[in-house]
Amino acid sequence: MTLAPPDVARLADLLRSRGPYGAAGYLVRATVHGSPDQAAGTLAELRRAGLADEANELFHALWAVPGPALPALLAALERAGQAADGQTLLWEWASAPPAELASLAGALASAGRTADVRHLLRQVAGRLIADLAATVEELVLLDGRDRTAAQDGRPDPTAPQLAALLVRETAGLRSPADLAELGRVLTPHRELYRVLLDAAAVLEESRARAVLAALRSAGLPTAPPAPRSRSARTPSRDRAQHHDRDHY
Repeated sequence: MTLAPPDVARLADLLRSRGPYGAAGYLVRATVHGSPDQAAGTLAELRRAGLADEANELFHALWAVPGPALPALLAALERAGQAADGQTLLWEWASAPPAELASLAGALASAGRTADVRHLLRQVAGRLIADLAATVEELVLLDGRDRTAAQDGRPDPTAPQLAALLVRETAGLRSPADLAELGRVLTPHRELYRVLLDAAAVLEESRARAVLAALRSAGLPTAPPAPRSRSARTPSRDRAQHHDRDHY
């Protein structure tokens, strides 16, 4: 864990040729527990040295890096010239449980890795609607926790933007029937349902019509909720009196 990446690669080469068996793989996997730059640099050095098996062992070990640590690892992979591996890691992460996905999306957004957020959520948008809806709910919960934290003077939360981004990505990828199914889940979240309607409105015309037809068939509204009028804020007793006067 304390060796420089070129030294790890040289030692791995010696262990591969002279044994003991499995020691080279153990050595390179151990670098995952060091700094992100050491792990990423070792991966690059192993490939330069032609140690493909050891490089694969290290790369597979990187899949176990927890979500909160992934932004730093992605940055280190880019610095080491291994950016494609970072995109593969995000692709693998897109199949993680919804709570872990939401946590990773928040960590990426906090690190300013906007392109990675979009890449991750675009992959999530292709999952089963049940998984997709659960991820949206997790992002909403994350938003609530961030709002509570914001009361302590922390930065504004990013989760509402992430939930909306996921809905928009989904609108561009899924069938009208899938979007109607998602719409049922979003109806308690008025702002997110509005995002779905807005995203449908900018689709190609025939596709937009198909989405709105699917929403109507599911018994869902196809227009944004109207703003509350002054009369809607009238106390119920006064409304009843107005109704009686109009009726008679």
